[in-house]
Amino acid sequence: MLLMMMKTKLFLMRSTKQTKTSSTKKIEVDTLFIKEILSYYKKLGRHDLVWRKKISPYKILVSEIMLQQTQVARVIPKFKEWMKKFPSLTVLSKSSLSEILILWQGLGYQRRAKALLAIAKQTSTLPKSYEKLLALPGIGSYTAGALMAFAYDAFSHPVLETNIRTVLIEYFHPGETDIHDGLLYDDLSRLVTYQEVKGVGARHFYYALMDRGAHLKANKISHNSKSAHHTTQSRYEGSLRQLRAKTLFAITHKEAVPVDERLGVVISQLIKEEYIIKKGKGYVIL
Repeated sequence: MLLMMMKTKLFLMRSTKQTKTSSTKKIEVDTLFIKEILSYYKKLGRHDLVWRKKISPYKILVSEIMLQQTQVARVIPKFKEWMKKFPSLTVLSKSSLSEILILWQGLGYQRRAKALLAIAKQTSTLPKSYEKLLALPGIGSYTAGALMAFAYDAFSHPVLETNIRTVLIEYFHPGETDIHDGLLYDDLSRLVTYQEVKGVGARHFYYALMDRGAHLKANKISHNSKSAHHTTQSRYEGSLRQLRAKTLFAITHKEAVPVDERLGVVISQLIKEEYIIKKGKGYVIL
């Protein structure tokens, strides 16, 4: 009996020692990662991006909505044009859907433009809480978290997008596959507890992660396929999405709609989603 108790105690001591060693190793890895990420951002971060200058909640909102599934290079000129024409939610609220869609052309996914207009018609000032941001049209968990981090510099909700996903997988999950976002959220929740991260704030920390991830992708290092949530976007050329874009372009510019056997489906969708209404023999933007 005594021997068994001694063996049990020895096992527990070894287990505790291993746990402490593992915990110490994790802290060392995290600390090194944070140091590297922040150092990279300080030296090579994309500080000149227009929405990162003279930051305002509205600027962050527009940039985040535009950047969804769209490359930075395509967004920059559109963002500048948008801010010149619609410098505030108040000005935007007085605009027509037709004006919005015309300016948006080239970015795709017109629902995003419609959501911005809906937000402007609902409020002239963006809320400062994650929950209230989520209640706005077209705002999901990522955009709400990004607004909290970038507009208000608050660690409210982990911010996880494609570049951040890449950098986390590269450093913390080498050789792994089928990686669920929950695991990456755990990484972020752990990292933001470090004093070095709290010291720079949410805005700089998440921008640092984004920029490092963008750098990895520019160097052909992408881990999208390792994510359990990765899906390959369907072909755009000849798709219903392309026909939808062409149809909206034609209607906003008062041109003839495309001749296509699928046009009826697209028209029905656009009417149902309150983009257009039938007027006489044609269609107009609501």
